[in-house]
Amino acid sequence: MTTPANERREFIRVPFRTEIEIHTPARTIRSRSSLDISMNGLRAETSEPAPEPGTPCHVRINLSREEPRTSITVKGLIVRAEPGTLAVHFTEVDIDSYEQLQQLILSNLKDPERA
Repeated sequence: MTTPANERREFIRVPFRTEIEIHTPARTIRSRSSLDISMNGLRAETSEPAPEPGTPCHVRINLSREEPRTSITVKGLIVRAEPGTLAVHFTEVDIDSYEQLQQLILSNLKDPERA
């Protein structure tokens, strides 16, 4: 039996739109529209040239626009870079960010029974 690629994923991905900052050693990329997010990564739209796959980064996912801003901060690695999108695999998530990320995903699931 074959399984669609999305069903083989270890973690459920949910659509989510927010402002994201991806800090690499060379520069910062800002995206105002992430496409999807999971417990171990995200995919985001960007009009900027994406860094090469394998580039380490720090990601800040802004959850609010008001000050003080609530955000999730993780360490990651660029794993895919295509024109207009990039994907980051999370390599390190602190406990507070992990809990916030988990809550964000649960609150955006269309079918909470899949969690």
